[in-house]
Amino acid sequence: MSVGRRQRPASAQAAEMQAAVQQLLTAHAFYSPLELLLATNRLGYDDYQAWRRGEHAALDELFSEGTSGVQTLIEQADSWARDLGLEQGRVPLLGTDAHAGAELRASANPRLDDLLHAEYRRDVDHEQPDLFLDGAEMEAQNALIDVLTMRDLASVRVRLRALTSLDPSHWSVVHAEALIEVLEAPPPEGPEEALSRLGILEHRWLPAAAALLRAGARDFLTPCWRNIGRALENAPFDPGEPKNHASWAYLNGLDWDGVRRTVLDAPDWKSAPALQIRLAEAEWRLRDRRAALGVWFALCWQAPAHFRDCIEAADFPDSALKNAWGLAQNQDFDLPITPPWFPAWMVVEEPGIARGAVPCGGDTDPQRTFDHLLALRGGLTDREDRDHRRALRGLHPELLGRYLGTLGD
Repeated sequence: MSVGRRQRPASAQAAEMQAAVQQLLTAHAFYSPLELLLATNRLGYDDYQAWRRGEHAALDELFSEGTSGVQTLIEQADSWARDLGLEQGRVPLLGTDAHAGAELRASANPRLDDLLHAEYRRDVDHEQPDLFLDGAEMEAQNALIDVLTMRDLASVRVRLRALTSLDPSHWSVVHAEALIEVLEAPPPEGPEEALSRLGILEHRWLPAAAALLRAGARDFLTPCWRNIGRALENAPFDPGEPKNHASWAYLNGLDWDGVRRTVLDAPDWKSAPALQIRLAEAEWRLRDRRAALGVWFALCWQAPAHFRDCIEAADFPDSALKNAWGLAQNQDFDLPITPPWFPAWMVVEEPGIARGAVPCGGDTDPQRTFDHLLALRGGLTDREDRDHRRALRGLHPELLGRYLGTLGD
């Protein structure tokens, strides 16, 4: 059910946009159109990084829905951000690696390029000037952060020396020293070294990056996560230590092909909720929503508590599914839509799910209801249609009623 370049209905797109903007504001205290495109899967992370390395002149050819669809979405987000009282500012978009420090063009379309250079913050998010803070120290700190963001190790050392010459005890020095370790560290070799590196990353490097780089911490640490994932490729999955698996490192490194491959390589992934959750997000990020829904639905039936925790988390990726879950929870049904019933609810609410889906063949009431609804959505003879409706009436009459109500839509 990949969307490709097809446009989403306006109301669904607006709901998706608003949910994603709110999530970004919660996570980073600011909203960026580029982050919106990454969060909603309209721009792949590896494509974004290739553009920053100078491998693409602009992002236009990398958008999954084309430039016109992206511009419409970002203009809607711009209007909504202003309604929220956010202030817009222009930010530079800088290259990395061989193009470190180079100002990048986001789009050949001037209007879209302007939109993609924007950033939105609340008034309270702006740093207040401190009369007692040395302006030279602030300038040196900002210069240090800039070269760290560009991963320019030689310049980082120069900028750090400049800052320590002004104030050896400056709060950012210890964090910068930790991040220099990241840039200097060779990739780990083998699972044992990878697990040691994972501990250092989570307890030293990640806090330092979050404190000094804030939202830039993700891009700075992505190569480190991916190196750990590669070193853990041959390590088995241990349900008692679910993070000690390549899929966890690849998940944090936004390597979705790596997540999918290493989960599917685990012999018991279908009985491990942690791996199922990772796989579902990877499939969604790789724009195979049908496969993602299949895994999420299996989780609904096999591990309902894990599915509830997953979909109610702030960073759940599929906003359409999350919104459907919220709607289901607001129904005054005698038989509530709990996780096991949610796949059946989705077949009612989103008929396109039935295309290409296969019956689960389960013997619980929610699974049988799902299969009956798939059959009804698939088109039947009058006799078959009556039989399935009769079965549904005995399993969940309110879902049957809601299904019948959709037939006139």
